[in-house]
Amino acid sequence: MYQLFREQPLLVLLIFVANAALSAWAIWLDPVINNDGVTFLALAEWMLNGEWQRAFDYYNWPFYSLFIAAVASLTPLNVEQSAHLLNSLFIISLCWAFVSIVGVLSNNNRRIILIAIVVVLFFPSITKYRAFIIRDFAYLGCYLWSLFFLFRFCRTPSKSLLFLWLFFAALSCLFRFEGIAFLLLAPYFLFLFTSPKLAKRRGQIWLVSLALIGTSIGLLIWYINDKYAPMINRAQLQGDDINSIFELFLANTQEKLGGKDMSFMNYLGVVISNAANIGYELLRRMGVFYLLFAVYAYYKQWGLTDQLTRRIWLVYVLTNVAMLFVFGLYNTFLASRYTMASALTLLLLAPFVIDSILGAYKTISWPKRIASTIAVLVLVSVSIEGLDVRTNKRHLRDASDWMSQNLPLDATIYSNNRVLIHYTDQTTDKKLDHAYNNLQLYYYLNHGVLRDFNYMALSYNEKSRGEDVFRQTLGFKFGMPIHIQSGEKGQHVLVFEIPERKTP
Repeated sequence: MYQLFREQPLLVLLIFVANAALSAWAIWLDPVINNDGVTFLALAEWMLNGEWQRAFDYYNWPFYSLFIAAVASLTPLNVEQSAHLLNSLFIISLCWAFVSIVGVLSNNNRRIILIAIVVVLFFPSITKYRAFIIRDFAYLGCYLWSLFFLFRFCRTPSKSLLFLWLFFAALSCLFRFEGIAFLLLAPYFLFLFTSPKLAKRRGQIWLVSLALIGTSIGLLIWYINDKYAPMINRAQLQGDDINSIFELFLANTQEKLGGKDMSFMNYLGVVISNAANIGYELLRRMGVFYLLFAVYAYYKQWGLTDQLTRRIWLVYVLTNVAMLFVFGLYNTFLASRYTMASALTLLLLAPFVIDSILGAYKTISWPKRIASTIAVLVLVSVSIEGLDVRTNKRHLRDASDWMSQNLPLDATIYSNNRVLIHYTDQTTDKKLDHAYNNLQLYYYLNHGVLRDFNYMALSYNEKSRGEDVFRQTLGFKFGMPIHIQSGEKGQHVLVFEIPERKTP
């Protein structure tokens, strides 16, 4: 960290300035927050109001919101602006850590470091999420810094490097539970790589390792209990005979099988499907050429010049993939951005291949020159295209502004879109009291709950058959919408007024 700043201060300044500019650009093109951001900001508002217990009861891992609340309390910014500022800083930290690792692996080769800066700054999967309010960048930054200090510690064991390695590993746990796995891996590296160098401190290594294992197990039990216990309770309330996490897993698997028998071949199909989904999502986040570069660099031992660094890198890659596999197998979804840690770990080797291509360009044969040129041009074009993150959600904010200005202040509003509710100046309680999605809307329509609200704001996509059914049903029940806000690509917001219940 400090070494790169000391030896290449202008490069570090470039990372800061370029990241700030790219984040500002992304937020300007996409000023409407994501669905998860609604929860994080609402929890931060509760924390600022002193309602800490409610925040921790509502969400099992609310530490990201805690950081947002801290920034909002220390600056004149509101929670949304604080979140964007915080995320911009996290992305800067992530990029700095990435370049620092490449610096260590390349023995501070200036050209490779410059290539690494360009690669990570314009990596499409980072650009795609720059305007999102998500905790992933905080986790990824801590994850990469921990890996950086691990590389340095295993080369030069020292207390300061050990502390920083474990500190960032522990800090990453505050943002995503995956950090627990790498905290749990620390004793493996301590004993396998450093015991011979620190033979006189074997007792201290044992104590540190036991403390790490105990902390990791405690965090894992807390996470699992806090996340899955409410899911078991909800299943029981719905009449399902589910009393443990294992039974919940079986129920999720049964759902994936579509009601088929839990035979070996059927379950094998689920496993294969899960593995294929992970591969597909990782390929989406990496891109074909970057993934090929990583494999080729590992094969040629570029960047990973000794057995120690090769094993560290490989263990981190395999651990990330294993966690994705277990998570995808247990749950019914796998968000694409969950593969980012794997993608960035693989991406660390890409600058070495690009450097080799540039260095050998004049000496290689014409067919190889053409292939190399095509590969680099594809990466450049994809990176430039990735800068176009303009939103197609502006109509959501415009519709929310219309409701804030034209509906009564005490009006109760339901929507199948959380972002609509977020921007209608509803209280924090109202933002979190209900599930704002299509599944909940379906339930409310069938059970008459929608009559408890004054207005219904339907986020409607012309291409969605289910949302078209909602549009027809709401029109039949409540008449024509009082306001229509149209967006891009056939997306609209339809605001319906709901008559008061008739008393018998």
